[in-house]
Amino acid sequence: MRSGFIAIIGKPNAGKSSLTNRLTGEKISIVTPKPQTTRDAVRAILTTSEYQMIFVDTPGLLKPRTELGKYMSRETDTSSRDADALVIVIDGSRPFGSRDYEMIESRLKSAVPVYVVINKTDIAGYEKVYPILSALTPLTKDADGRHAVKDIIPVSCVSGDNIDLLRDKLAGELKDEVMYYPEGDVTDKPMRYVVGEIIREKALLLLRDEVPHGVGITVGAYEDKKDSVYIEADVVCEREGHKRIIIGDGGSMIKRIGHDARLGIMDLTGKNVYLKLFVKVREDWRNKRNYMRDLGYGD
Repeated sequence: MRSGFIAIIGKPNAGKSSLTNRLTGEKISIVTPKPQTTRDAVRAILTTSEYQMIFVDTPGLLKPRTELGKYMSRETDTSSRDADALVIVIDGSRPFGSRDYEMIESRLKSAVPVYVVINKTDIAGYEKVYPILSALTPLTKDADGRHAVKDIIPVSCVSGDNIDLLRDKLAGELKDEVMYYPEGDVTDKPMRYVVGEIIREKALLLLRDEVPHGVGITVGAYEDKKDSVYIEADVVCEREGHKRIIIGDGGSMIKRIGHDARLGIMDLTGKNVYLKLFVKVREDWRNKRNYMRDLGYGD
């Protein structure tokens, strides 16, 4: 039994969470079209008869502008340093520039093996993927002060193209001889966290662009019974104006968020779910560490 940790990093919306879910075959990380959806390093565990591979889905690489942004950057940096291998995800549907190149090159200065994944090939097509492959060619050879990229693999998280190939190559990087998690575990996060993330995912998918970055979830009551789960959770935002948007006319929006979240939690637990949502305002919580801790971001 071999084991190890694989950190998955990249710019916001490159498809890191989708790749994590595809590699494990489980929906561990929430996925939305909104940037900065992932806020924590989330470990997704794949255990087979031959190995245990722990994928660490990380927040998107960004220049921090809030205390929350700094927290997210620390999560990514720590996960990258502690990994047995690093997967850098590139959005193949977007232009590849010098900053992308420099971001990859900077990660080659450590001894951690680096794989580059060009994602969204189903959207990009050969015309967009080939120039990226050509631009990355110099990084496939060692140079002064850095190592070479181990491999560059174009993939599609939608169709599954080359996912098995990537997984097999990453399995070759596993060196530890211990099972870090019990067989059957698919994440290291507690159920309260997972439920909170499902609620946040549904809120991100339904709310306007100006609201999602300031939305957080705290799960209060969580009663897991034989055939049902009872949950109370707060949807936290930063402004009274945002609160009105989240609630919606006559409570229409919060009802839609609750409905979609309840279905998601039912799929996860296989039980009837009773979910109550409350909307609360915490002014500028992303810059206040006490509020951030209450929402689970920090010690």
